[in-house]
Amino acid sequence: MTNILELLKHEKVEWKKLKNILISINTGLNPRKNFVLNDKSEVLTSWYITTKDYSQNEKIEFLENKTARISEEARKKINQRSRLEKGDLLFSAVGTVGKIALVDIEPSNFDVNESTFILKPDYSIVNNRYLMYYLRGSVFQDKLHSKLRGSTLSGIRKGDLECMEIPIPSLETQEKIVEILDKFTNYVKKLQSELQSRNKQYEYYRDMLLSEDYLNKVTKKMEEDRILKIVQLDEVIKIKNGKDWKELEEGDIPVYGSGGEMGVYVSKYAYDKPTVLIPRKGSIKNVFYMETPFWNVDTIFYTEIDESKLIPKYFYYFIEYFDLSKLSENSTRPSLTQSTLNGLKFPLPSLSLQNKIVKILDKFQVMLADTKGLLPEEIAQRQKQYEYYREKLLTFEIDCDSTHARTHARTLILSNHYYEILHEVARFIHKVTGIDIDDKVEKKMLKDIGEFINGSGMPKTTFDEKGEVGAIHYGHIYTNYNLFVISPIVKVNKEISERLKKVNYGDIVIAKTSENIEDIMKSVAYLGEEEAVVGGHAAVYKHKQNPKYLSYIFNGSIELIKQKNRLARGVKVIEISSTEMGKIVIPLPPLHVQQHIVSILDKFDTLVNDIKEGLPKEIEQRQKQYEYWREKLLIFNR
Repeated sequence: MTNILELLKHEKVEWKKLKNILISINTGLNPRKNFVLNDKSEVLTSWYITTKDYSQNEKIEFLENKTARISEEARKKINQRSRLEKGDLLFSAVGTVGKIALVDIEPSNFDVNESTFILKPDYSIVNNRYLMYYLRGSVFQDKLHSKLRGSTLSGIRKGDLECMEIPIPSLETQEKIVEILDKFTNYVKKLQSELQSRNKQYEYYRDMLLSEDYLNKVTKKMEEDRILKIVQLDEVIKIKNGKDWKELEEGDIPVYGSGGEMGVYVSKYAYDKPTVLIPRKGSIKNVFYMETPFWNVDTIFYTEIDESKLIPKYFYYFIEYFDLSKLSENSTRPSLTQSTLNGLKFPLPSLSLQNKIVKILDKFQVMLADTKGLLPEEIAQRQKQYEYYREKLLTFEIDCDSTHARTHARTLILSNHYYEILHEVARFIHKVTGIDIDDKVEKKMLKDIGEFINGSGMPKTTFDEKGEVGAIHYGHIYTNYNLFVISPIVKVNKEISERLKKVNYGDIVIAKTSENIEDIMKSVAYLGEEEAVVGGHAAVYKHKQNPKYLSYIFNGSIELIKQKNRLARGVKVIEISSTEMGKIVIPLPPLHVQQHIVSILDKFDTLVNDIKEGLPKEIEQRQKQYEYWREKLLIFNR
């Protein structure tokens, strides 16, 4: 392989306008007047791609239940305008502007919408993957966001995009940069695959060890206690309710709710022995094992376990394995009662066998939490390393003070510093500085960066399966949506929608009332292309920030949770007004940094979801690790 330093000796880099390194910039077609999406009267053989179908690894994802379908005739009609080919880059022009995907297969059964620019590279000048990496980098993204127009729905004009400048080294150098960055991307993929394999292995053994058939077989082979007991939960466990914490003094005892630790600390504990916390409402599968003192609110039970019969850690593994949703007594909002839990029957092996199973599963947990590699911490570090080097490789500096050269000739000689970076990245040095964002972060009140609009009306009787307009009901924010929603699960007809508050791309829909403090301000970012509506007990937050960043903040920032818990009012029904929400202070980095944070959190979110996909059980450990890294990214120094 040619030495990088020799290759780049006296290398020249030219700045060229984007339009001068492309054959063309086209767009797709809007279906409104041209064709019908998901038309059941036609044979639908093709996919209609929008920005939601761009994957995190810069590819197109065909999502069976989310990506729209079109006929072959419609695809051909779009292609008359798009001229889509393998090797083209897709560039989102509206909404989340600057999102990119590479067309890496022949587009014989898909085409794109009108909000997507198709960038057709001139291969005699630019490598398409080099261009992709550069367009995703913070240098370009920062410049891009300074050119966005529009208040409600921001976008970039074709003329503005065409005039943006791109640094162009030789094709050989471009290929070298692409090779290096591709290696990082592939390595992260391997780590993610390994992590999935480890978790599948853990779940396999956990489910096997805790199955009644296996326990029966093992019990029969033991020297004593050869009959496996089937006990009712109330024979070995007492279920205890939680209580409100607001009258307690501040201290160092953590307060737990159905979502886990609430970010509140009090002076008194409810229980200080090994126990399992089981949610009463909401995320009922979200169980916790505790060995240290805690206080629990009324949305989560704690358990007093008879340790002469049942090892608490064994019960934790069992209840994690058991599908608690089967016991839910409310289809809209999952809930459990003491009487239902007390009636749960489960196999109870001998204490010695329980202990052996706990030791095996504990070893798996240690393996999964190992920080030496092949786990989320390692993936996060590799991702940081990749993004660090991507920025370094795609940032070209002038090694002289010639203003004329920069403004007119747009040509430079690569500095020695750049050679050093290339040399460093080629050897995959692990020690990196990452991206320093602390000094760029402001603290802003929500009222100063956006506007709250209160919803009203929209009882469930207004829902219509044949309705034309998507509707976000506040109750579904708790139960059906996660952080983002593209297609609301219910609809209303156009006539009813006219009198309801509107939700547009990027808006945050916030639940203003709840039965418990944890769910107050539970939020979802609307990422759908069509206008939706919202009803009462909810507020729409309109802003100019990255909607996914705000959704991560609203749903995961400990600092925000502390603030909204102080501001909420009520006993049986907890409420928070738009005025009070406006007082909440959040960390607000620049838009390109918000996007950087979102890209990392999205990868972790995808990682967690990929692990769960096709598997019968949740993996609590992975979720905890994801939340840990989310917090690390969303807490900034003052």
